[in-house]
Amino acid sequence: MNMKKKQKKEKEETKSLAELVYIKDIEEKVEKRVTAKYEKRIDYLVGANNDLMKELEQWERVGKRLEKVTTNEK
Repeated sequence: MNMKKKQKKEKEETKSLAELVYIKDIEEKVEKRVTAKYEKRIDYLVGANNDLMKELEQWERVGKRLEKVTTNEK
């Protein structure tokens, strides 16, 4: 009788361990998927922001040249 209880307890512990390992694996897969998704989005947004910044700097240079031209004409 004692042997059966011990075997049952070991089986339950093994099952619990297997479930924990499975759950941990699923959590890691979900985390990798979410991380990859948001990394791509962040990279896209940073790239778009850099493009806009370059364009803004270019228009600021154009504005300064126009200001010089209009100031010199007066």
